[in-house]
Amino acid sequence: MPEKLDKIRLDHNSYISLHVQLHNQLRRLIVSGRWQFGERIPTEMQLARHLDISRTTVRVATQRLEVEGLIKRTAGRGTFVVYQPQERAANRTIGYLTCSFHNEIHTNILSSAQTELRSAGYQVIFSNSRDRDDEARILRQLLDDEVAGLMLWANAVPTEDTMAILGEYERRAIPIVFMDRPIESISADYVSSDNFGGAYQLVSHLIELGHRRIVPLMPSIDDLHPVNERLRGYMTALHEHGIFALEPWRISPPERHEFHETDIYSLVGAQSRHVIQQVERFTDAAGPMPTALVCINDILAIIAINALRNMGYAVPDDVSVVGFDDISMASHIGVPLTTASQDAYELGKVASQMLLERLDGGGTASRSYAVPTQLRIRSSTAAPVVGVDTVVET
Repeated sequence: MPEKLDKIRLDHNSYISLHVQLHNQLRRLIVSGRWQFGERIPTEMQLARHLDISRTTVRVATQRLEVEGLIKRTAGRGTFVVYQPQERAANRTIGYLTCSFHNEIHTNILSSAQTELRSAGYQVIFSNSRDRDDEARILRQLLDDEVAGLMLWANAVPTEDTMAILGEYERRAIPIVFMDRPIESISADYVSSDNFGGAYQLVSHLIELGHRRIVPLMPSIDDLHPVNERLRGYMTALHEHGIFALEPWRISPPERHEFHETDIYSLVGAQSRHVIQQVERFTDAAGPMPTALVCINDILAIIAINALRNMGYAVPDDVSVVGFDDISMASHIGVPLTTASQDAYELGKVASQMLLERLDGGGTASRSYAVPTQLRIRSSTAAPVVGVDTVVET
C-alpha cells in the first residue's frame, strides 16, 4: 500500500481544488492500468494522512470515481478497482494541461472544453503545472498514459524537455491544440482570443475620446505571442491615426528579470506594492505625462489605478486606463475598468471542437482561430480634461 500512496501528490498552493487534483490523479492511475482490476485502493484515512487533507476531501474525489464506474466499495473489505480496460479505451482520454489556472477565465475555458469533449464520449484529465519542469513531467505522464489528444496552455518559455516530449506527440500522431500561445516549432492547431483586435479597439476608443499620449503598460515577458499581438494592435491603431507610438512601460517582477506565468496575479495582494512603485517611477519620469495607459491585462490596470491614486492623479479625470481580459474584478473596483472582454466559453468550445475534428481524422495543415473580443466601456476612460499634444508620426 505505501507504494500506491507514493504515486500521489497534491499541490496545496494550487488554484485547483484538492478534491479535483486527487480525482484526476486517482483516475489516471486506474485508466492507465497502474492500478488494475480487482486491486484494493488506499483507504480514506490513509489518503487523508498521506496527503494532509480531510477525509471529506478524499470522499468527494472517490465518490466521483465510483459514479464513473472506476471503483466499488465493498462493506467490511474496502474499495476496489472495477474498471476493466477495453481495446483502445485509453484513446478516449484527453489531456488538458495549463500553467496559468489563475482566474475565472481559465475555469470557464476548462468547463466549456469538458462539456464538448464529454458529449463526444471522451474523458478529460486536467492538470495544472507549477513550473516549467513540472510541465515537462506532466506531458511525459500524459504521453505514457496514451492520451488520445492534448489541449495545452503552454508555459511562456518551454524547456528543452518539453519540446522533446511534444515532438514525441507529433511522431505518434497525437493531435495537439495550443491555447493562447503557440509553439512555433510544433505543428498543431492554435486557438486564442483576438488579441490584436481587442487592443486595436481599446486604443481606437481612446483616440476617439481625444487622447494622443497613450502609453502601453506591460510585464517584462519577451516574445509571448498574445502580448506581441496586443502591442501590434496598439501600434496599428496609432499608426492609422498618425500618432507617434510611445515606448512601453515594462514592469519587472520582484527578484527576477522576467515575469513567470502567474506572477502578475499574485501581485494583486501584498506584493502589489512592488509594481505600484515601478508605475510611480515611470510616471515621475514621464514628460509630459501620458493622458492614457493601455495595460496588457486587467490586473496591471487595477494596480496602475492604485499607483496613480497614490500619486494624487484621478482616473479618468487626469489619466484614462484600460485593461484586457474582463475578469470579474474589473467591473467591481472603485473605478470600473474599460477593457476588452474575452469569450472564455467560446475559447474552450472552439479548442475542443478543433481537437475532435483531428481525432475524427479531419484536416492536415495546422489551423489557427482567433475568438473575437468585445469592448466593454466603463468609468475608467473619458476625454482628456486639459489640452493634449498632438504628436504626429514622422
